[in-house]
Amino acid sequence: MLALRTSPPVFTEAQVERIARDTYGLGVSVRSLPGERDRNFHLHTADRRDYVLKILDFNSSPEATDCQLRVLEHLAEQDSALPVPRVYPTTLGGEIGTVAGREGSYATCLMGYLPGELLASRSPDAPLLENLGAMLARLDVALQGFFHPGLGQRLAWDVRRLPELAAHATYLESPSLRREVQNAAAALKERLPALRSLRSQAIHGDCHAHNVLVDPGSSGISGILDFGDMVHAPRVLEPAVAMSELLAEERVSMQILPSLLAGYARRTALESAELELLYDLILGRHSATILVHAWRARHDAEGARVLEGSIAPTVRSMARLQEVGREALTESWRRALQDDAGPAHEPVPLARRQRLLGAGAELFYERPLHIVRGAGVWLYDARGLAYLDVYNNVPHVGHTHPEVVAAIQKQTALLATHTRYLHARILEYAERLTATLPAHLDACMFVNSGSEANDVAWRLAQFATGRSGGLVMAHAYHGITDAVAALTPSTGQPRDARVVTLAPPPHGLTRDDELPPDALEAAQRDVDRAVAVLAERGHAPAAFFVDTAITSSGIFDPPPLWGAGIAARLRAAGALIVADEVQYGLGRCGSHFWGFERRGLEPDIVTLGKPVANGYPMGVVVARRELIEAFQKKYGFFSTFGGNAVAASAALAVLDVLERERLQANAADTGRYLRDRLSVLTGRYPCFGAVRGTGLLLGLEVKESAAGTARQGAKRIINRLAEEARVLIGYEGPDASVLKLRPPMPFRTEHADRLVAALETAAGSLDQARPL
Repeated sequence: MLALRTSPPVFTEAQVERIARDTYGLGVSVRSLPGERDRNFHLHTADRRDYVLKILDFNSSPEATDCQLRVLEHLAEQDSALPVPRVYPTTLGGEIGTVAGREGSYATCLMGYLPGELLASRSPDAPLLENLGAMLARLDVALQGFFHPGLGQRLAWDVRRLPELAAHATYLESPSLRREVQNAAAALKERLPALRSLRSQAIHGDCHAHNVLVDPGSSGISGILDFGDMVHAPRVLEPAVAMSELLAEERVSMQILPSLLAGYARRTALESAELELLYDLILGRHSATILVHAWRARHDAEGARVLEGSIAPTVRSMARLQEVGREALTESWRRALQDDAGPAHEPVPLARRQRLLGAGAELFYERPLHIVRGAGVWLYDARGLAYLDVYNNVPHVGHTHPEVVAAIQKQTALLATHTRYLHARILEYAERLTATLPAHLDACMFVNSGSEANDVAWRLAQFATGRSGGLVMAHAYHGITDAVAALTPSTGQPRDARVVTLAPPPHGLTRDDELPPDALEAAQRDVDRAVAVLAERGHAPAAFFVDTAITSSGIFDPPPLWGAGIAARLRAAGALIVADEVQYGLGRCGSHFWGFERRGLEPDIVTLGKPVANGYPMGVVVARRELIEAFQKKYGFFSTFGGNAVAASAALAVLDVLERERLQANAADTGRYLRDRLSVLTGRYPCFGAVRGTGLLLGLEVKESAAGTARQGAKRIINRLAEEARVLIGYEGPDASVLKLRPPMPFRTEHADRLVAALETAAGSLDQARPL
């Protein structure tokens, strides 16, 4: 079993200087660093560059070494901002060097040196523990999808090996300690089947205080080191190891330890079954430390000395864990996660809500949810239950994304006021935003929501054209202000004589299909009809508003020729094109950053809403500077808090996260994966029709079935998913019969699998159900 015996290579600093020169072409000064199985050295060059040279354990297999390299490569691809080492090549261009030593040839690896101080030098407080938990969760999210044969190594430190290690309990001199360790091993063995049923993936598996770097003078995590003990294991083992090590080293108290768990759960949900096994994993890691030391005391004196100082505190910590007990500790951890959700968890009486907000205040689902916290693609209710959010596009880069939250907090502490003062943040954002748009869209007007943005765009179009008519898609939605309500026909026909609807594109066509000539002709005739209707009412067209995902009409993804064709006809009639990107912009379609690009449109005005700032109130109108200046001169337009410094900071953070986490590419990849999985369902269950849309805005048609009408079937599925599977989706279309799947952008393939499994279960029962 690996890691029972320690055998770090023996090299002097003078030898390392030669290795650095001969293998890597570096002239360096050398300082030895700690390492249990590998020998590590800090290299510093004359021009102030820093590296770490690892001379790997002679017993490490080439497979295990390759695993360490490939995982760092994977992390750089998935989350380039993660504070993990980077590998540098030898002078020959290879990733691994070779040097001669006492026992033969040793592999070497040159890595970047991460700044900071070891967590072992600090007494962590609750904020630092919370940051550590969040960083471990971020690491595990990035590790999803990574696999390598080296992850199957049999490590003594893998707590699942404790029943095997227990064979060495006879080496323990204390009968009481021997009994406690054997009991812990027996309890863990009994729970191994439950442990194997948990969500598993590649994990770091060894984040103790000597493998974590922190920022001096702050609570930030600046580095995660040593990926040599990686295994494929239940994900909960990641926080369990960190919690166990911190307790065993007596660095934290049991009272503040839950902060680490809360930080972890904010980024990736912890399930009830995982919490139930946490105590056994922590106690098991304590027992493994004691047994490894006992074995080494008989067979590896040098390795025993490495652990010597940690055994007494580990034994004391083990006694405290057993004194408090599994039940009490598990309840305290569960309570900590619930408390972290927010200050109030009392059930919210429906009558109270109706009294204060009005009985008509809309609620989702037949059994309304009391949501108190969000993290990534998850929402949590007052009981601490996690719900997969496949509906909310407003938290564009994920609920409570830490970078967006930090940007808001930092700017709020400095300045939160209107834009009648000069401030650089809004200018920086306007520059970043317009750089993503066509050159003619070069100036911005800032408001507080998408409704306001569309309201201003409607005024701007009427001002620019001197006309009063509007065209929208059938069943369109563009906001809630009085003016924009005219552009939001809830039943397919607008209530305002100034507005006429256009028919949606043909069903079944996708962007990759060729648009039949008769379909284009029909769409253009429809434009001519709408313009003629406006003329009969005494209006000429000022603007055509289109939600670029054509969401409310039923979610369509037509060939670009359809959009280009109707836009050309509308321009000839004198209308401006307004692209409403509130739902589809910022990379959601996957193939393009803006939905209008996918549609084949060249808009005159683009409107954006709260997703640009991840839910912080912000809306944007982008148009030609000449048009905006003329409008400002005539009307003196101003929105008090539109584009304030806090909103600008949040929006800038969203752009940073989109780029760093490659969320547009994720929308393309995960959207394609989800479409394929949904397409399988449509062939298997009669209640499902076609899959619509692309990227991370998809629709799934529900057809009339044994459960009743398509609308009734969609309603049944949505409520069943919320109540039984804890998966949240919505509906769309004139008949409310298209399931709307529009999650936050960090939605990944494992989330898609969970959604599809829930849909499959609901469909199976739907095809056998009686009508509502």
